[in-house]
Amino acid sequence: MSDQLIIKRRRGNTIDSTNQIITINLSENNSTLLSLKKEISKITRIKPLRQWLTSEDLKTVYDDNNKPLNQCGFKSGQVLVVKDLGPQMLWITVFYAEYVGPILMFVLLYYLGQKEKYTFMQKSALWMVAAHYIKRILETKFVHVFSRDSMPTKRALINCLHYWILCGACIGSELYLFRTFKEDPAWKKIFIALFAGFEFLNLMCHLRLASFRKQPAIKKNDSDYVAVSKQRQIPYGWGFGRISSANYFWETMAWVSFTIFTGSYAAIGFTAFSFSQMLIWAKQKHQRYLKEFGDKYPKNRKAIVPFVV
Repeated sequence: MSDQLIIKRRRGNTIDSTNQIITINLSENNSTLLSLKKEISKITRIKPLRQWLTSEDLKTVYDDNNKPLNQCGFKSGQVLVVKDLGPQMLWITVFYAEYVGPILMFVLLYYLGQKEKYTFMQKSALWMVAAHYIKRILETKFVHVFSRDSMPTKRALINCLHYWILCGACIGSELYLFRTFKEDPAWKKIFIALFAGFEFLNLMCHLRLASFRKQPAIKKNDSDYVAVSKQRQIPYGWGFGRISSANYFWETMAWVSFTIFTGSYAAIGFTAFSFSQMLIWAKQKHQRYLKEFGDKYPKNRKAIVPFVV
C-alpha cells in the first residue's frame, strides 16, 4: 500500500507554498527515516545530510535517520517541511580533524626548535599532548555515540581552529620556539602522573556514558521509541556522584596539570577558554538531566565543579 506525503521547502523562516508529492509506503517495516530523506532528495536536490525535516508547524523535528518509518507517526497526506542546512561535515570527521591537528602542529614545532637544548619538560610535553589527542581519536572510533550525524562546515572549521591554533600552534610555538626553559625540580614530575590519572578518569566517564547508548532500546510500544543514540540514564561513579559532567571536570584537571607542569602561558589561555566552553555545555546538560529525571536526579549534584557550580 502506497501513501503520499506533501513536501514543502523552508527558506529561512519562510515556507514555500509549492507542494511536492512523495509516494511511499509508511507501513514498510524495513524503511527508515533515511529512506524518506532519500526520496525527498530526489525531488528537492537536498542531500539527506543537509536536510532539516519538521512537521508543518515546525514543532516536531525528525532527525533520527535510523528510526523505522512506521514509528515516526506519519499519516498519508501529511505535510512535512524540509530546510537546507547548507554544507555539513560528519561529526566523526570533525573530531578526527580537530584531534589530528594539534599532534601535527606539536611535532612540526618540536622539530623546528633546537632539540639538543630541550629540557625534560619540553620533551615530555610533546608526548603528553600526543597521548591526549590519540586517546581522543581512539574514543571517537571505538567509544563515542553521536546523537546527530553532522554539523555545519563553518562551525566545524571554527572548532578545528580552536585545537589547531590555540593548542597546537600557540602552546607548541611557546614551548619550542619562543621561550627557553631550565630544568625543573624533580617534584614537578608528579604532574605527569596526575595528568595520566585524570586522562584515565575522563576515559572511564566516556565509557560509562557510551554504555547507556549501546544498550538495546527499551520500549513497550511504538510511542515509547527513543533513538539509541539519544538514550540517557542517570550516571554514577567516576565523579558523577558529585557533578553531572564529570568527563568535563577530569578533562579540565588534566589540562590544569599540563599547564602547571609546563608553566606555559598559552596553556593557561587554552585551559581557561576550554573550561569556559565546557562550563556552558555542562550547565545545559545539567538542566536536561533535571528536566528529564525530575525528583529522581540527585539534588546535591553540581554541573561541572563539585560543591561550586
